[in-house]
Amino acid sequence: MLRDVQQLTARTFDVLVVGGGIYGLAIARDAATRGLSVAVVERDDFGAGSSFNHLRTIHGGLRYLQNLDIDRARESIAERRALARMAPQALRPLSVVVPLRRSIAKGRLAMRAGFLLDRVLTRRMNEGVAPSLRLQRGQLLSRRELLERFPEMDVRRFTGAALFNDYLAAEADRLTFSWAIASFEAGASLANYVEATAPLTDGARVVGVRATDKHADRQLEISARLTINAAGGGIGALLTPLGISAGIPLLKAMNLVTSREAGAEAVAGRSSSGRNLFLVPWRGRALFGTWESPRVCEPTDTNVSGEDVRAFIRELNEAFPRLNLGPDDVTLVHRGLVPAVQMRGGAALEKHEQIRDHAPQGFEGIMSVAGTKYTTARAVAERIVNMALVKLGKGPAPCLTTDPLPGGAMADPLTVLADARAEYDALLPSESLPHLVAAYGSRYRAITRLAGERKEWSERVSDACPVIGAQLVWAFRHEMAMTLTDAVVRRTPLGALGYPGDAAVDASAAILGQELGWTDERRDAEVGGLRRFYGTLNAWKT
Repeated sequence: MLRDVQQLTARTFDVLVVGGGIYGLAIARDAATRGLSVAVVERDDFGAGSSFNHLRTIHGGLRYLQNLDIDRARESIAERRALARMAPQALRPLSVVVPLRRSIAKGRLAMRAGFLLDRVLTRRMNEGVAPSLRLQRGQLLSRRELLERFPEMDVRRFTGAALFNDYLAAEADRLTFSWAIASFEAGASLANYVEATAPLTDGARVVGVRATDKHADRQLEISARLTINAAGGGIGALLTPLGISAGIPLLKAMNLVTSREAGAEAVAGRSSSGRNLFLVPWRGRALFGTWESPRVCEPTDTNVSGEDVRAFIRELNEAFPRLNLGPDDVTLVHRGLVPAVQMRGGAALEKHEQIRDHAPQGFEGIMSVAGTKYTTARAVAERIVNMALVKLGKGPAPCLTTDPLPGGAMADPLTVLADARAEYDALLPSESLPHLVAAYGSRYRAITRLAGERKEWSERVSDACPVIGAQLVWAFRHEMAMTLTDAVVRRTPLGALGYPGDAAVDASAAILGQELGWTDERRDAEVGGLRRFYGTLNAWKT
């Protein structure tokens, strides 16, 4: 997967996707596998925006059944199973415990009814799923059982709990990036750090975009018969030169990565504001989410203030009374912009994706989409590509995106891991092998072969993380990593939980500096860029 910006200007594409998050990449893969010529441009790095913010869960929508949103629950269940079949290496079963209070709408009777309906909708949830990923049915726990599982919880507040099962995206950013690899392998032309600045028009038709290659600081014109605007928080900026808007209000969403250790199960809590909050165990740490701003915000306003974070912490301590979380426990603030519904006195999260064909506003050749849920991105992409085929005058073509993602063609990840241990346990750090299989799936041997070329590439970069040096080199050679930050934060999880420490950063810069021939000035600049990345995400502390 190589970055070749010249490909973007060499032809007129059927579809140009602006935005390289999970929605844009899913659209690109779908369109390319249906025979369309596709280009994707992303102003930052792939998956660096709202896709970086999600709560690392792939959930089947049991909560939607409480509101009788049957269609949304059915789609979530189907897409959860689809992802388990497409990328089994990247997921792990996750038990979720929801304490129950005395309530008609959300108490034991309501949850029992929800489980009965869920049983009907999930009768095929394990069909074609690897044995180690097959999910158990939900069940109700008594107050005593809840106390046995969580002795630190004040069970006097509850009548018991509901326990259901979803998936944890153990390698969340690798899962997102696998859609980029899949798009490239299906024939799409992709480039990160290319910012679409304005539409190209021919009368009342959009025929592509003007763009800036931020890496080379040069201007481009990219031609396309249909432009799909999936730019997340930047969705409105692309339309401004046309004098139109997407008509999709946005609000901020935030999750907190903390230094707190976490068990094996996710736990739900409810704050005094009525917000449902979750503690999710991810990479041994407690991840908390999701906070949403009470009002819509400007598309350019992605920052969260210190007061926003502190207010979220207060809510978490209400929802989990014995948590006693403090600002010093927060190692990273994930944030993003998501579609909102405006209402009297504020705004709330939009439940469904928003798709706009801008032809009624006077411009053919351009559509916009803003997604609300990571789990269902594939299904949304399928609907959008169906619409695109009609607009392009193409005949119907079957959607192929339930086929395995790169590295996902395997009977069971545990079998692949057993093979990896038998072959490489004496050559690589034992704790790195489960990570390599989870990150690269059946393609993990490409990394192990590279690791054999140099001793330092076969060793862990940090004692606190299973990432080995070969992964950093691979990211630059084959995965379009352009900066140290790309490699440390998104191609590998070395920096996923927060700043990995000076020793790990210096070791990473040394490996890549030798591989890429960086000067001392370039290496210092790359290290400085990585530190600024964490400084920006944690600017609320200043």
